[in-house]
Amino acid sequence: MNERLKMVLKKKYEAEIEDAKYKIECYSQQELLIPDHADITGEVDKLLHQIGHAEEKMAVIELHYGEKKAKEIL
Repeated sequence: MNERLKMVLKKKYEAEIEDAKYKIECYSQQELLIPDHADITGEVDKLLHQIGHAEEKMAVIELHYGEKKAKEIL
């Protein structure tokens, strides 16, 4: 995987994490609750899953395509 592609994917996953964190923050402020989303715990659970999934993808990239992997090949 080339460095540019790796960087773009990491930024995508970082953006997904920040988006989920922001939404969780909004849900935690009662004045920003949306009536259609009455199941706050369910919504936050989905967002935490989104964070975990993005972090897992970043870890896989680092494990298989990070600098340590390149050094092992050499």
